[in-house]
Amino acid sequence: MKSLNEIVMQECLPQRDCMLTLQDINGEVGFLYFQEAELIEANYAALWGKEAVAQVLEWQLAEYTVGSLPLGIKRSVWDSIESLLRLSAATEAALAPPQFHAEKIVEHTPSPYDAFKQLPGVTRIFLIENKKQTVEFEAQHEPAEPTEWMTEFYLRARSVGETLGLGKLQRFSIITDRYQVVGLSQEKNFLCVLRKHDVGNDDFEAACEASISKP
Repeated sequence: MKSLNEIVMQECLPQRDCMLTLQDINGEVGFLYFQEAELIEANYAALWGKEAVAQVLEWQLAEYTVGSLPLGIKRSVWDSIESLLRLSAATEAALAPPQFHAEKIVEHTPSPYDAFKQLPGVTRIFLIENKKQTVEFEAQHEPAEPTEWMTEFYLRARSVGETLGLGKLQRFSIITDRYQVVGLSQEKNFLCVLRKHDVGNDDFEAACEASISKP
């Protein structure tokens, strides 16, 4: 029987989106859920998240299966796979993405979102396409803010507009006590820009609109 680390590395991460069902020698069953090659949730009996992971790590595995990721799984696990599964140094090296020369990347592949990065207070830029989020920029000096809920908000807003005959959703702006999010329609997806709310009193939505026209 393979170890849990081997199963994760060889079968789960290459699939990116999947559910790993584990059974130990005593017949206990647990589940690990992977999305975009990250561990997003775990379940064993009444336990969820990191508590469930901690229990599964102690098992002596008897059987396992890798299947499709069920719909509706919400993320509660934000730690890296390396720290959660206590992977060895060799395993961490194998999981690490390939390294590229930073100067060459900047010189030859400029990002189309550079203009948005220059806006004061921007901490994250991400795309919503169908039900999937892709992060295009993350500010290094700010802790990551969960934005998965934005996908559900966008889908509901789009659905309401179409149902009421109001037309296709082109943009939206959400303001909380800490952040402002501006969403702009970009062909087949939505571009979302998140910034700290206390940066200034400028028209952030207008600034985002203006950034689209910049070369």
